Amino acid sequence: MRIVTFVVRRLAAGLFTWLVMLTLTFVVFWAIPQRPESFVYPNAPNPMPAFQIHKADQLLGLDRSKLDQYFDYISHDLRFDFGSSWSGSSISPQQTLVKGPPVGPYLYAALRRTLSLVLGGAVFVLLLGIPLGTIAGSRVGSIADRTISIVTLVAVCLHPMILGLLLRSLFGHRLHWAPESGYCPLVAPGKVPAGFQECSGVGAWAAHLALPWLTFALLFLALYTRMIRASVAETLPEDYVRTARAKGASEVRVLSRHVLPNAGLKVLTMIGMEIGTAIGVCIYLETVFGIGGLGQLAVFQLGGQGPLDLPSVLALVTMLTLVVVIGNIVVDVLYAVIDPRAGRIPIGRGEKSLAGGVI
Repeated sequence: MRIVTFVVRRLAAGLFTWLVMLTLTFVVFWAIPQRPESFVYPNAPNPMPAFQIHKADQLLGLDRSKLDQYFDYISHDLRFDFGSSWSGSSISPQQTLVKGPPVGPYLYAALRRTLSLVLGGAVFVLLLGIPLGTIAGSRVGSIADRTISIVTLVAVCLHPMILGLLLRSLFGHRLHWAPESGYCPLVAPGKVPAGFQECSGVGAWAAHLALPWLTFALLFLALYTRMIRASVAETLPEDYVRTARAKGASEVRVLSRHVLPNAGLKVLTMIGMEIGTAIGVCIYLETVFGIGGLGQLAVFQLGGQGPLDLPSVLALVTMLTLVVVIGNIVVDVLYAVIDPRAGRIPIGRGEKSLAGGVI
């Protein structure tokens, strides 16, 4: 299977997954008892008079058929035009709809924060997991191996919020090594209101995310450390490793050139499977460290007591699904590029891809 065909098929599968998620979200939204009219008439009595319901439905576009609304939302989401939020909408004295704030700006801001947390945390996992797993795998049964296993297992057994609060209290509140909470963008957002201090730049951005990155890494460290440990321990007795040592290769070269590459495909596979879990972990970390990403936005949109805001909910599902789908596509392509033999096996007259399998 050529790599271009492989990528096209993955993109098609990802697009189908995305559409299925949007469809399910739309169906579930209308299956839940809603009072979207209360966005327009927040102080109206319950039950609301029929004429107010009719007027609100007209203004919000809810008087159309569900099928028309569905295709309208899908077409807008595919263009990343999420429209305006129902929350904040009101009726003008001329009985016209005053639209709420646009969904896009705060959604993209939350997406940037979540991606900063996930990608930086993933780098921390690899920076810690690869050397620790290599040390444990090359010294199986030693004190170093047992210590690494115990420490990583203790970290993964803690709840994300408990671990985050512990690190925040120790390194932020007591030692003052990093800010306790908050987020600083890489680029200045523009004019800063009076009374607020501007916070931007690479240094401030990394400083505010250092503790969330460390917490994220500790939560996933046990899995990747043990996987690399097992791969190193299995590979070291192989004949080609003995041959490399017999030719005078140093231990560092043997591990980096002959042993660790075998663990690369396993790590890639786990990264693809853990993308959704990582987004779920961000809900806790963004709450503990006050980052304000997609996780906190999801809690705010889906955990309120009032009716759900359909444009915001669909936009949120669009972004969350897109992150998972694109992440899996990238992992699948890297998997096929690193080891083309693992990308396909002959079955009958055709071929079947072994890369991915999530979408």
